[in-house]
Amino acid sequence: MVFKNSDKQITKDEIKQIEQELGIKIPDAFVDHYLRYNGGIPEKTFFYSEEADSEIEIQLFSPFKYKIKGRTVEEKYLLFKEKSDIMSDYLPFANDYGANQICVDLNSSKVCIIYMDMGEITDECITFLANDFNSFISGLSENSIDEEDE
Repeated sequence: MVFKNSDKQITKDEIKQIEQELGIKIPDAFVDHYLRYNGGIPEKTFFYSEEADSEIEIQLFSPFKYKIKGRTVEEKYLLFKEKSDIMSDYLPFANDYGANQICVDLNSSKVCIIYMDMGEITDECITFLANDFNSFISGLSENSIDEEDE
């Protein structure tokens, strides 16, 4: 998987410092990916979850620490944690074109989408997409399922 427009590379020590500052433990597969690509736009932007019968299109993966524009992963975490206690368990790392947040569950390492346009953030806003970060990344596709049917 290749990512375009990644921000400045981040080190393992910088990620450990961010974990300490936020009081969280980030899953290893997630860290490994971010050591290679600090945010950016994946060449494959579509993800279809059979279990949720839902497809999303990724607009952008947010970077850690360094940014050209927008918010960093840690800034988004603090912002959404302030909005809802539920968000303290989810690390928002990407968003779709509707500004919905794609997150890693810090307890289970599962990847989910949190729909932000449903009012107050509750459990009903959360749809799980993949069992772990690597499954999410490997499940990204260049084409929408709608395009594949044509």
